[in-house]
Amino acid sequence: MITLPKIRNLKLRNKLLLFFLILFAPLILISKTLVFIQSQKIDEISTPFSTFATLITLDILFFLLAFWGLAYLLSRFVTKPLEKFTHILQNSKEGDYSIRLNHNTQDEVGNLARHFNAFMIRIDKYNDQNQKTIHTQDALIAAENERRKLLSKLQKAQKMEAIGTLAGGIAHDFNNILSSIFGYAQLTQMNWDNHEKLNKHMNQIIKGTQRASDLVKQIMTFSRQTKNEKRPLKLYLVLKEALKFLRSSIPTTIEMVTQVETVDMVNADPTQMHQMIMNLCTNAYRAMMTSGGTLTVSLTTVDQIQPGHQSKDYFQPGPFLKLMVKDTGHDMEHKNKENRDTELGVAAIVKPIVDDHKGLSYIESIAGRGTSFFVYLPVVGKNDSSSGSLTKIDVSLNPGKETIMIVDDEPDILALIEELLNKFGYSVHPFNNGETALNAYRESQINFDMIITDMTMPRMTGIALAEAILSENKNIPIILCSGYNETITRSEIGAIGIQAFLEKPLDTHLLLRTIRTLFDNEKSFDRV
Repeated sequence: MITLPKIRNLKLRNKLLLFFLILFAPLILISKTLVFIQSQKIDEISTPFSTFATLITLDILFFLLAFWGLAYLLSRFVTKPLEKFTHILQNSKEGDYSIRLNHNTQDEVGNLARHFNAFMIRIDKYNDQNQKTIHTQDALIAAENERRKLLSKLQKAQKMEAIGTLAGGIAHDFNNILSSIFGYAQLTQMNWDNHEKLNKHMNQIIKGTQRASDLVKQIMTFSRQTKNEKRPLKLYLVLKEALKFLRSSIPTTIEMVTQVETVDMVNADPTQMHQMIMNLCTNAYRAMMTSGGTLTVSLTTVDQIQPGHQSKDYFQPGPFLKLMVKDTGHDMEHKNKENRDTELGVAAIVKPIVDDHKGLSYIESIAGRGTSFFVYLPVVGKNDSSSGSLTKIDVSLNPGKETIMIVDDEPDILALIEELLNKFGYSVHPFNNGETALNAYRESQINFDMIITDMTMPRMTGIALAEAILSENKNIPIILCSGYNETITRSEIGAIGIQAFLEKPLDTHLLLRTIRTLFDNEKSFDRV
């Protein structure tokens, strides 16, 4: 016996066949009966006309029933499931992959529902995996950011530790310099009427201030956090400056040996190179503080990296500058935990710098012979034009008549520059802050020919002042002066439109030459 559940599980085409069989079988049977009656000419039942009318009526009735049944069948087994299927697809489009089609039949719609549910299960599974992957990536990004923060803190801590280690030598140097300046200043007072001795003593004072200035610059170079600004650089010059800074701090029990056999250049950031060398050398001599020994620093050009240390992931072609920093302390196995941690900390600082410069670094420790740090950096062109040295300007100290605005929050420096420029014929207008200077530039009837401004000032910096003035007059020459320029790079200074940058303490001859150069030449330069 055919029941309703069995009918529901029939294929759609079988349902249609069954439906038409049920509807049209009686119709066919009645039609055959009427034809038979007519063929027997039984007049008592009906006339031929009434028989024909009856057939037409029955045909219409059964056709109407057939169409109604077909519509019901399509609605029940096709239209409604498809509407439900469309609604579920709309929800899944909005991100809900947990919805399933509840159509447990064996027909085509049931098969479609089962395949759809299986498809949604796979999508739901992949979505869960994607969410886990996204969370993992977010965690990795957060971990990488945290690693960079910790590395930055480690670098700062290492620098401060190194500065602390070098403090004795730095203080010794400063005391010697101050003693020289103070002594020659007293001799100047004693020999005021002797012009020959007076000139000699003043020259010694100037030399002392220059030495102090160089020492301050080296301390700032080592301690500052600068923006990465790579350029072709003669590394031996940076090495020379770093070793000069270190030499006075190293005890006499440690011998320093320097072997520089190349003047080739690398594409590097000078400050990062200086800091890298300082960290390596400071770590090396600290390992020999108690026992003494030899600190060897060598710089050579090689065609390839030493065999056995070439990384599989490193494909940079030679030649390379090879920097070696070697101490004769005990190997890492016999060093105490503090020294090992320091050594590994230095390696952690040096490696990111070397990697950023497309180089390679590694450590070698040999029992009883000490530890060596090796750094390989790719050599670039040997053109001296970009070596980082200062441009020499051959301009005599000619006087001028131009009008110059000078801005500095330090009264002594402001008075010094004003007196200097007045002596050479310039019309000078001093201001002790940027806001007052900007208002004077905008409201005064004076036509300023040049602006000389300090960079670090309260209320308005020299950069902000320069940008404001250049927005109104892009052709006015501006000289920026600072003793602490880590917040902006030279390329950024040039991009603003500032034509020259001078470091403090100011060399008065260099300042005068720079002023005259900017007035006498239309071309600009980014540093003199």
